[in-house]
Amino acid sequence: MIIGDRLRALREEKKLCQGDIEKRTGLLRCYISRVENGLTIPAIETLEKMAPSLRSPMYEPNQA
Repeated sequence: MIIGDRLRALREEKKLCQGDIEKRTGLLRCYISRVENGLTIPAIETLEKMAPSLRSPMYEPNQA
């Protein structure tokens, strides 16, 4: 799964809008949109900011 798709799925699952993530992380809404649409690949530091705002760990082992 592409990271932007996963971030969008998590955000929608938590019933959050991009503005909510912007407020929680300080990242601009337009940047969040670019990540979700696959136009930008976020740095690890950015993912570390986003994970708590989505109430999700950075790493989840595959449930095979």
